[in-house]
Amino acid sequence: MVRFLFVFLLSLLVSSCGSSSPSSPSAAPRVSGAWIGNATLTSVTGGECVGTTLAGAIGSRDIFSARVQQTDNDLAASLTYQGNLTSCVYKGSTSNEAINLTLSSCPDGKIERFVCANGDVRRLEIVDSRVSAQNNNRTGTGTDTTTLNVYLPGSTTPLSTVTVTSQFLWNMLGIPHDDFHIFDGSILPGYVDGTVIIPEESNPFCTDCGWY
Repeated sequence: MVRFLFVFLLSLLVSSCGSSSPSSPSAAPRVSGAWIGNATLTSVTGGECVGTTLAGAIGSRDIFSARVQQTDNDLAASLTYQGNLTSCVYKGSTSNEAINLTLSSCPDGKIERFVCANGDVRRLEIVDSRVSAQNNNRTGTGTDTTTLNVYLPGSTTPLSTVTVTSQFLWNMLGIPHDDFHIFDGSILPGYVDGTVIIPEESNPFCTDCGWY
């Protein structure tokens, strides 16, 4: 009996040393909810008279609101710019602190009348947009690179394309994505509604928001 118990305990010891439970994959950081971003136009390429005009607007600011829904590492998002009056839908993913979004559709991605510095009138339509950002404890920086087709008024054939890039700082507001109707971009930083407080920023407001 003693010999049997010794062999049994030895077998348990060997099996426990030779096996290890698989480590479960770490969950992606949660980014679901409402965000507010403070963006600055940093570069413009292409676009004939549109590009020339927008180049003079580098440094202009805008405020956007973002709704983000997360399923595991996959993201669905929408971004609405207050001054530019554009609103687009994105899909993407998150890993560690990185967030990457690509354009899915753009329900409000047209600028029907853009007046160039030389007086020419153009129509613009967003055709591509890519957003890369960081989520570092509910805040971070990011880049929005958007390409638009440029049309003559009444034309359906693009005259050229213009690509604009903006850099932004954004903060998560802590509002659940399914309650996003209480924050649609018209509420500016500092607004308080019950327990929901939109954090103050060092320079939250902008006059003549947007660059289109």
